[in-house]
Amino acid sequence: MAVVVEPIVTEEKLLALLGEQCEQSGLDYKETLNLGKGHPADLIELAKDVAAMRSNPDGGYIVVGADNKGCVVAGLTAELARHFDEATLRPKLEKYLTAPVVHAACHEVDGQTVALIYVAPDPSGWCVIHTDGEYNDLATGKRIVVFRHGDVLVRHGTSSERWNDTDRERLVEQIISRRKEAWRREFGQELAAQASLTRTVDNLTLVPSASLSWQLDTETFDQLVTELMRRQDDIPLRRLLTRAGQDAAELLGSDQDELRRLLDRLASFTALAIEYERQPWLRHAVAAFERIYELGFDERGFDRTDPVAVWLWLDIITRVYALGGLAVRAEAWSTVKLLADRRPAGEAFSYWGSWLRHAVTMAFRARIFETEEKAGLLARAHNSIRNLDALHLDRLAEHPSILNSLCQFDVYGALVVIDERGTPNRAVPQQTGTARLISARRGRTSSTPTNRPSSTWCSARAPSAASSEGARSWPNSSTRWRSSPSWTASPCACSRSRPVRTRRWSPLSSCSGSTRSRTTWTSCTWSTTPARCT
Repeated sequence: MAVVVEPIVTEEKLLALLGEQCEQSGLDYKETLNLGKGHPADLIELAKDVAAMRSNPDGGYIVVGADNKGCVVAGLTAELARHFDEATLRPKLEKYLTAPVVHAACHEVDGQTVALIYVAPDPSGWCVIHTDGEYNDLATGKRIVVFRHGDVLVRHGTSSERWNDTDRERLVEQIISRRKEAWRREFGQELAAQASLTRTVDNLTLVPSASLSWQLDTETFDQLVTELMRRQDDIPLRRLLTRAGQDAAELLGSDQDELRRLLDRLASFTALAIEYERQPWLRHAVAAFERIYELGFDERGFDRTDPVAVWLWLDIITRVYALGGLAVRAEAWSTVKLLADRRPAGEAFSYWGSWLRHAVTMAFRARIFETEEKAGLLARAHNSIRNLDALHLDRLAEHPSILNSLCQFDVYGALVVIDERGTPNRAVPQQTGTARLISARRGRTSSTPTNRPSSTWCSARAPSAASSEGARSWPNSSTRWRSSPSWTASPCACSRSRPVRTRRWSPLSSCSGSTRSRTTWTSCTWSTTPARCT
């Protein structure tokens, strides 16, 4: 999962970073560093990584005392560790960098000393080296030049390298995006000034209906939407949702960052409707998501060929998953069904069961997930929850139940679609995001899902009926959906191949020849090619 960078260097944060078990753009492991006199090589290499991480939008972390898999090693002695005091480390780095902001601390992990360094992002967007970084290699006697005066370093994956033209364009956009957020805060303050009083939500509701805009900063937007819902002032809310599709069409392909910001505001709106049980606004907000989703189809209803369409679908479904997790935690099962069972107007949905499956499959075909072995759709949704307070008003974003609820929605969404649409006679439900997450955590490589029968199409286990979590969260006979399906477990007997009993769950209707009109779940899964049920 992508590391969350924040300005803390506690022992808990260190353990979480070691648990990542892989280096990332914002995380680097080093077995040892000697920053004492007479060892310039280690200091120059550290300065290179610090300079590169300052170009990241959130900065990064450097862990000293661990190998490249996050395993603690016995390399950082007490003598070496004393150089990782902030008062000592910062002046050493200032020899090459201008005003670096770093926090550092040492902790004991498994009986070994490990140092954690937090690198803050540069407020200007990137860091310019002001002194040459070079040293003599004691082994070869050669002069090693790591960087020169005037160099700008960035992170390319897990490497710290000189920037190129692509990096420069990306960093400029990063600066603009950062400043836009500041402009939005100023915009909110100007709206309050129009009411001739201080910046409060009561005053904001007195300004014109056009003042409710997705261009507001997150805090102001959430407060204003909440107050308008409480007062049942529907005109600004309806105007916001109506214009969302038009604004998204203008931004699609021209400004992806602004488009994602619009989707974030729409997700916050939907989350507040879920939290405060405003069902009419919930339906209107989901309909707005559907209209934006349809921008990925051409005028004939077929998938557009340009990559921006795939990114649009993936960005929308990422937020839908985050909203689905909130609905699961609130036990709002009708909302789970509403979010999962959507079929926007497009020719593709004459085949695909819902937008969940369509978006994930298109993302796999575009090879978006190939570089995200430790991430994927659920991790993306978790990051959305971290970024939007409205998506986790009930608990902290890092609480284990957040990820649990995302996994539950992943499975429940598949059950909803199967119940509503059924499955083709020869098709087996394909691998869910939960299965991919579990496979990645177990160290297995996850491949693109196929229609081939497999005993691993869904690795998520149904909660035990004896557990409190299972009794509370898993749909059962007391759970009422619109079509009121029954959720039962029954044995399966096949004439040609006896199923192997496992703890996975698979539908009887996946057997070729099944004549059941409704999906019934069984604790059997096929060991060979599915046989005809008798």
